[in-house]
Amino acid sequence: MKQKLVCIGETFLNGQSGHHLPLFSKYFNVSNYDHTLTYDSDTTFIYRHDEARQQVKKYEGISKFIADGIWETDFFCDSNFGEDTLGLICTGYSRHNRVLAVPKWFWFEEHYSQQDKKQLIKSLPSVHNKSKSFLLQIGDGKPPRVKLYNALKSHNLLDNALYSFLEYGIALEGPVENYDPNLPPFPQRAYRPEWYDTTQFTVIAEALNEMVDPGPGDCFLTEKTMKPIMYGHPFILLGFNQSYKTLESWGFKTFPELFDQSIDNEKDLDKRIESICISIAKYKNLDVQNKIQENFNRFWDTNLVEQLMIAEMLQPIYEFISIK
Repeated sequence: MKQKLVCIGETFLNGQSGHHLPLFSKYFNVSNYDHTLTYDSDTTFIYRHDEARQQVKKYEGISKFIADGIWETDFFCDSNFGEDTLGLICTGYSRHNRVLAVPKWFWFEEHYSQQDKKQLIKSLPSVHNKSKSFLLQIGDGKPPRVKLYNALKSHNLLDNALYSFLEYGIALEGPVENYDPNLPPFPQRAYRPEWYDTTQFTVIAEALNEMVDPGPGDCFLTEKTMKPIMYGHPFILLGFNQSYKTLESWGFKTFPELFDQSIDNEKDLDKRIESICISIAKYKNLDVQNKIQENFNRFWDTNLVEQLMIAEMLQPIYEFISIK
């Protein structure tokens, strides 16, 4: 029997991730909240903000609730959840027994949302002649990214790179004026095959933020990491500790033959950035075509992604709702 999910305001099911609705609809009856209707005790409400939950306050103690923080490492609402509430988060709450972490969320999200981009890939980048060293895309000038950018620049490693830094007015798509991170000048998922075809590899500047309750396995990997995997590029990564180990645990290949990955457990940001600069300076082109192809195939395997999403997200949600 399908369980009933009602979205109060924008959630991952009715907002920018509405492409997940077909899969969820196989297991749940999903609808938007209507204040003119009366809901029974079998209804579970999904909300993102405390203000949204306040709209259904009369159902407290009757219905169940799901707090949607799936895109983040923290919630937009009070996270002191009771037994009637399940928090959905990407990662960062590993010690919280009322929270379901879905670390592979951005893999799931990019797989379904970027299907149109896949159609643009006529051949993998490795078969093309390279005129540039690496690809680097930075939007906001967060401190770790600024440190990385400045280090690459001081080592003259940007001289032959293809890169963007939107907050600094540098873009691959065109000119940037009066950059506002809340109003990005270009689509965040912008993609052009030539960016990858003309470069040897990608330097990933991940979303290094402060997690509320970091624990073992709390590694936040976003679309920034998914891009080189889904578009067929080797990569070197500035991210959370154990980022490479996490990707390998998901079945993806990393590239220790190209880059020093021994810093995966190094907590000192400056040391990690220096190691990245050294790896780039010493880079030698080796044949890693098989790994690139394996990553590409795994990322775009819809049957696999659906199975993982059911096991790691839909099934736990269904079980939470089913418990009386």
